[in-house]
Amino acid sequence: MKLTENELLNQLEELSKTKVFSDIDILLTDQLLEEYNSAPLYAFKARAKARNGEIEQCLQYVYKALSIDPSSPMAYLARGNAMYFQNDFNKALADYTTAIQLDISYPGAYYNRAIVYSKLEMFDKAFEDYDYAIKSDPKNSSIYYNRGLAWSKLKQYKKSLTDYSKAINLDKKYQQAYNNRAIIYSNLKEYDKAIKDLNKAIEIDKNYKIAYSNRGKVFVKLGEYQKALKDFNQAINLDLKYRSAYYNRAGVYKHLGKKAEALNDYKHYLNFNTIEGGFFAKSALAEIKDLEEKIANSWYEEIGNLINKIKSLLLFNKECITHYTSLSAAKAMILESSVFRLSEGAFLNDTSEGRELFKYLSFDNIVINKDETVAEAFIERPFIGSFVADSKHDDLTLWRMYGKESDTEAKGCALTIHREKFINSLNSVINPKDDGSEVSFQNEEKFVFYKVAYKTKERFFIPEENNKNNKALNDLVKLLKEKVNGLNSNQKVVVTKMLNDIAYLFKSAEYQYEQEVRLVVQGVGFKKKIEKESIPPKVYIELVELVPVLSKITLGPKVEKANEWAASFNYFIKDKRNTYSFSEVEDKVNIIISNLPFK
Repeated sequence: MKLTENELLNQLEELSKTKVFSDIDILLTDQLLEEYNSAPLYAFKARAKARNGEIEQCLQYVYKALSIDPSSPMAYLARGNAMYFQNDFNKALADYTTAIQLDISYPGAYYNRAIVYSKLEMFDKAFEDYDYAIKSDPKNSSIYYNRGLAWSKLKQYKKSLTDYSKAINLDKKYQQAYNNRAIIYSNLKEYDKAIKDLNKAIEIDKNYKIAYSNRGKVFVKLGEYQKALKDFNQAINLDLKYRSAYYNRAGVYKHLGKKAEALNDYKHYLNFNTIEGGFFAKSALAEIKDLEEKIANSWYEEIGNLINKIKSLLLFNKECITHYTSLSAAKAMILESSVFRLSEGAFLNDTSEGRELFKYLSFDNIVINKDETVAEAFIERPFIGSFVADSKHDDLTLWRMYGKESDTEAKGCALTIHREKFINSLNSVINPKDDGSEVSFQNEEKFVFYKVAYKTKERFFIPEENNKNNKALNDLVKLLKEKVNGLNSNQKVVVTKMLNDIAYLFKSAEYQYEQEVRLVVQGVGFKKKIEKESIPPKVYIELVELVPVLSKITLGPKVEKANEWAASFNYFIKDKRNTYSFSEVEDKVNIIISNLPFK
């Protein structure tokens, strides 16, 4: 008995919920379509073609549907899908909006439009459409899944967890929801829950390469490198061109001291990399150069190991850090959304910066030419961010030295940020854009804060550190001095860049009251910008906006009309965060007006 058009459409709707659009494509033969001559059926065929990546065929069926019914909302939905899969989000948005105008109660159009709004980062509109779609179709697990993805992009992890969990409750076999919920658990450092969800995703689909790769990254975070290696191997076995798995496996091999294997994987990553000039491509090139030096030269590796041990002793892991700056710079970063920048080490205020360690090591890279003239090779320096511990956010000496406005002391401000959120935000910026299904690349060691050590006579010390750690630090720099003193001039040029990685973590004891904390970034992968109006021109790199990671703003004791500044900062930050319902992200930024007795 022949099905009525409505019965066939209901059958197709049920099939679409299983996400197996190939079955719809097979069912809707051209003969069947001609027999019914129905715009909705042609539109369904078009949707199936779009999901299968057959865009030209999709559009042919769309135009057939519109020739039958120029007001078919489903035809516009199908064409919107075709535009979406071609990454033409503005055209997709226009078609979904037309579909809604033709049928104001069309949940599928609201749902698809919400996804496009998310892609365009128009999140307030996206959540309105998701809410409508859920009210109309409350048992559709995909809507919860995609709304969870939108929340995760805004770092609203608890809300994202709630939506992924709802998707899983509605569909116990929703492997992508398990995978993405695991990512949120990983971001929240609930690694056991992340592993459990990834195990479930792999149980549902033994060939789910992304889940293996993500589980490998979680194992790296747990320091379980052999388990991580096994998972990356499996991910690569499933896809021999899985570039991110090669990059992350290279990091594991590097940690395990398997230099040749790490070198090979970084090369594989570059061979399969489709984002030319991206952060990780440049990072892989730098790693390859470093590994080749280590393999070829034992002295290079020995010095590198000493530098890494010194960095480990200087690690700073407290929750918050404070950056003193001018009020005009704070205004730009907060009210005008300018991103936080780092200047190259050569442009720091103190001309002695970066030299204290070299003086102790009796190290220079001066070359005597054949004509006996003396030259010094130019070496690129790292980019430096200067901070102090949160406990010194309101300090008279620091107001005098760094909290200035137009060279007037104590008229600046101090911005206190969440250290880990700052790093996570930076990782989000440098990671290639994806669909939110992968744990971020393993690059934690590239963005680390360090305590500064101070030199008195011939010894270094870290303020508020125990004698054991200070002794260990001095033993290491003494050994480093022995190693570098045996190098020839060509080797010194190579090693200078390595030493610059820690040179800005050593200062004279006269600055010890600062108890400074520093972010040192080599600049690999970042676009170098030049401030041409300054003399000499300054080189800098741009990182991230600070508003999302701010914890506290302290206005200097000599700031004029401090209450007006405080009010402006307060309401701007509230408005910006409330736009995307930032209720869970410690949205209250404490604003303090210093009353220290400044003379």
